[in-house]
Amino acid sequence: MGNGLSFADPQAEQARVTAAAALLRKRLDPRGPADAILIIVLAAVYSVTSAAVVYMLFHRNYPPIRCKSPLLLAAIAVSSMIWFVGDLQSNGHLQLQGTVFTNCKAFGVWMRNVLGVFLVSGLWAVRAYGVLRVFRSSKPFHGRGMYIPLGIFLVYLVVYGIVTQLLSAARTMYYVRPLDICGLTTKILAVSMVTIWVIWSCVVVLSWMTRNIKTSFNETRETIFGCIVVFAVLIWANVTMYAAPYYPFSVRLRVMSTAVDHVATNSYLWLAMAKPVFNCMFRREQYLDRWVATLVEDGLELQYDVGYDEQNNITTMYQPSTEYLHPKTHPGGAPSCAATDALTISVVESSTTFTGKVITWPRLHSARPLPTVPGSAGGP
Repeated sequence: MGNGLSFADPQAEQARVTAAAALLRKRLDPRGPADAILIIVLAAVYSVTSAAVVYMLFHRNYPPIRCKSPLLLAAIAVSSMIWFVGDLQSNGHLQLQGTVFTNCKAFGVWMRNVLGVFLVSGLWAVRAYGVLRVFRSSKPFHGRGMYIPLGIFLVYLVVYGIVTQLLSAARTMYYVRPLDICGLTTKILAVSMVTIWVIWSCVVVLSWMTRNIKTSFNETRETIFGCIVVFAVLIWANVTMYAAPYYPFSVRLRVMSTAVDHVATNSYLWLAMAKPVFNCMFRREQYLDRWVATLVEDGLELQYDVGYDEQNNITTMYQPSTEYLHPKTHPGGAPSCAATDALTISVVESSTTFTGKVITWPRLHSARPLPTVPGSAGGP
């Protein structure tokens, strides 16, 4: 299997090897089993991730999942998969000749950069900013203060993509037919790397500003872990691209580059969603009990949009402020607390059930009463 597993034409690959030696005096490793195994393994990883994301979206009203912002995580997962396809083309894992992959700008600029690594990085920055707004500024994740910076970022992505598309291929990305590979200029490489570094520098600053903020469900720790992983990946990418600009010629370097990128992004994604998704599958009611107890004991009811009716002993979980991309508001701006938008939790002495919008769980004797959300606003 080791010698026969390949998605490339052996004769075409031998022609590439000969061309690299003649034109550049470089050794080129032909596409072969290592590239095929990488594609299969990462495709399997993304299949599992996709299944988990679909499950998460299907159960997005489960409170521990809702507080993780499932729509945002789903957007990150989709963007990561687009990035993966762009990497397969740009890093030289696939045979390009005679396919749509010869369109270097479509896959290298738009899929790998704009809709891939740039958007993934930007969405993690959005999540870090959301933690800062909710837990430090006591503000929900919507409003002018949120939409303006997000809009500026999206405009930059569009401008980057359009300008790169309008510039000639010789000044950006171009197809090298004898080598069956896409090349890129040092200028476009520099702009791309600077963009990624700036985005993640913003994430680091936001994480530093929230370092002393206590959250019940690891949002800050997840962001800090992500920054460590991503900066390690960025350092690796910079060293590889500048020290070995012909890294797609080396099977070891191209496989390592793609693997590092997508193992890192999947690890970060799973760190955020694994615990609530796993417990929703296997320990739904027990984990919900502990989740609510942790929230109450940490005194973070307002940040997670929890209100308490002491007279009727009813706790209501409104649309969470951490549901970043899914705010629901009245025309006046206050988050909606209508029955269709709220999750009602009745506290009783026994039994735990979860059906649709209603949860009942045993009385938490060790927990203090939840304060009423002022004006039933449903959020900070």
